[in-house]
Amino acid sequence: MNPFLCAKHFYLTFLFFLVTVVAFGQTGLIKGTVKTADGQPAVAITIGLFGTAKGTTTNEHGYYQLSRIKAGNYTLKISAIGLASQERKVEVAAGQTLTIDFVLSQDARQLADVVVSANRKLIYGDKHSETVARMPLANLENPQVYSVITSELLREQNIGDYKTAMRNAPGTSTIAQAGNGRSYTFMRGFITGNWMRDGLAAYQFSAIDPANIERIEVIKGPSGTLFSSSVISYGGLINRVTKRPADSAFTELSYTGGSFGLNRVTADVNTPLNSDKHVLFRLNAAYDHNGNFQDAGFEHNYFIAPSLTYKANDQLSFNINAELYQRHTGSINGFNIVDNTYWAGKSFKDIPLDYNRSYQGNDIDTKLTNYNIFLQASYQFSKQWKSQTLFTLNGVYAPHQMFLDKYIIDDHQLDRQVGLLSDKYHQFEIQQNFNGDIQIAGIRHRLLAGFDYTAYRQDPYYYISTDLDVINYTKPGNYFVSRAAFDKAIDTLAKSPSDENVYNTAAYFADVISLTDRLNILASIRVDYYSDHGSHDINSDTYSGAFSQTKASPKIGAVYQLVKGQLSAFANYQNGFSYTGAKDENGKLFKPEQAFQYEGGLKMESTSNKWSATLSYYDILVKDKLRTNPENTNFYLQDATQLSKGLEAELIANPFSGLNILLGYGYNISKYTKAEADIEGKRPYGTPKHLFNGWASYSVRRGSLKGVGLGFGGNYSSSAYGDDTDLVTVPAYVLLSSTVFYDRGDYRIGFKVDNLTNTHYWGPFLQPQPTRSFSLNLSYKFH
Repeated sequence: MNPFLCAKHFYLTFLFFLVTVVAFGQTGLIKGTVKTADGQPAVAITIGLFGTAKGTTTNEHGYYQLSRIKAGNYTLKISAIGLASQERKVEVAAGQTLTIDFVLSQDARQLADVVVSANRKLIYGDKHSETVARMPLANLENPQVYSVITSELLREQNIGDYKTAMRNAPGTSTIAQAGNGRSYTFMRGFITGNWMRDGLAAYQFSAIDPANIERIEVIKGPSGTLFSSSVISYGGLINRVTKRPADSAFTELSYTGGSFGLNRVTADVNTPLNSDKHVLFRLNAAYDHNGNFQDAGFEHNYFIAPSLTYKANDQLSFNINAELYQRHTGSINGFNIVDNTYWAGKSFKDIPLDYNRSYQGNDIDTKLTNYNIFLQASYQFSKQWKSQTLFTLNGVYAPHQMFLDKYIIDDHQLDRQVGLLSDKYHQFEIQQNFNGDIQIAGIRHRLLAGFDYTAYRQDPYYYISTDLDVINYTKPGNYFVSRAAFDKAIDTLAKSPSDENVYNTAAYFADVISLTDRLNILASIRVDYYSDHGSHDINSDTYSGAFSQTKASPKIGAVYQLVKGQLSAFANYQNGFSYTGAKDENGKLFKPEQAFQYEGGLKMESTSNKWSATLSYYDILVKDKLRTNPENTNFYLQDATQLSKGLEAELIANPFSGLNILLGYGYNISKYTKAEADIEGKRPYGTPKHLFNGWASYSVRRGSLKGVGLGFGGNYSSSAYGDDTDLVTVPAYVLLSSTVFYDRGDYRIGFKVDNLTNTHYWGPFLQPQPTRSFSLNLSYKFH
């Protein structure tokens, strides 16, 4: 079945279902405004019906609305942190609309002073999340370390690509890319893909557009207990959380232009679809046309992401969202080293490549379409129990991806090979979670019970490649490769297409036990059944490599709040694993490779939201790795090990109104403790020992300069290695950036300089990174 037709039909069917089930009972509505003493609208004031779950906040015009209220007598209450509350008695009749206005005793400036001092917001680090633990668990109650990159930070930094956004995650490096643009993140000594979206697997073998990202959650450690091991690394996982519809209408248009032909347009359109705001719609879209700092390289991308929320009643709600991403790009430029011993003791900067040359041209390109469809149904059974049903369907259609692989032979020769990849795949996942918050023998238990089922289908796939030529890369000349030359080399090659089906079924359980109001114990386990039906060679109609395995993954943790609501000490033990279809000399399937993490540290938060900090130490041991049998190199032994340990620290601060600070540091010791002779005792490639990230900004909050702001920050990475033999070094680098902006909420002008010092630095795949660039962003929001 064509995955695009399947996705389209499912999408339309679900929309039809939502529309047809909307039924409006005989209810009433309360609306009105809240103003300050001088007649200005009071923003973000909480409005609620006492004794019910009905509540909202005033918008930028001071307006509020409470809908679908059953007939009866109520107390309407308004409040804000730092303000005295006001109450009104109201009587709601079926079909009636009441207009109730309030006037505060403070004027606009007094209100701003009170609210800012009483409720500062850490715009760089709001760590409220129900995804990280798959249950409502505050950061100080969670024994796991995680970081959050917010959409406000992305906006402030003029960020229009996912790779740059990841600079803000402590202890991580995201400067490695595949040939089609997808990025990889190195964390805690391990490389990980970006396979998570809204808490579910999203196999996106392409770049990611951040236009609809609300936040990026970077979850540390081998989290195999709550997340499938197919989407994590032993260092952690990355989950991007998408924007959801809001209950107020607005349209925001944004344009960014800059160096290397950058032209990026985004739109964010949100509107309620009915008067009581129980059907909400949002559309995020982007067009991105970008060049490259080198003599070749480009991106022409289109992105559209609709989202619909339907609140059936106070207990039941639905959300459906989708992404369609069409990408046309030149092959991402990188190089390979044929013989590392030739360059032993040297670094990438010693290789006499021209930093600004691609050695390939724009005829070598890739076109692909990526899609994601996500459905969520949430039902609140009672105050104690909640159900959440999730479904996702995603995939990529990329039947013609062109690559030019470049192999450095010595100090002047470059062997160029052309390759063609035909790739089409799709994956769907269904997940069911039940959350409970109950008392057993006077002890609070927060429970999670769930299961998920994932099916991955690799449609006919093949990769072919051949030598093209050998050039002298130190000499001037036209080394562009034409489409005609590419086709001439490729068309004579035989294709061997194959397909594959992989299935994973899992059940998991977690219990957060509150022995006291300060001490929480977490115990959880996940059991996976993995079934790989093997690779199907279409030409010969034969199968190979089929296998199945069952694996349990435990996780335990403890958190004690040394100072209630401010300081926690935590510790955890986590497990992750990865499957292998390899067999020993006797034909016996090897067991899954496993990782075990021990971690402990401190989490701190101020009661006034002025700052948040985390300090942790981790120790990860990977066991049951495969290594070549030295006595019979046709087979493997499963006794190899790898060690990774280190420190991580993060500080997020808002010491006074207008100033925001983000600091992060990671220190990592990593090595293969038992492995093949050429890498035993060596450090894994691409993993720096020291990583630092920092960003600070200040914006004026009142007066004639209100909205004017400055931002400055950067990243430091110590040196790493280009491969596991540790012979060639990836140089250390310092990368600095700065912004100046004028932000009045409804409109914004921002100017950014990236790579201020025009540093030359490389990714671990010997990929030159962008030189100094400029960008100007203009945004306007309509209401």
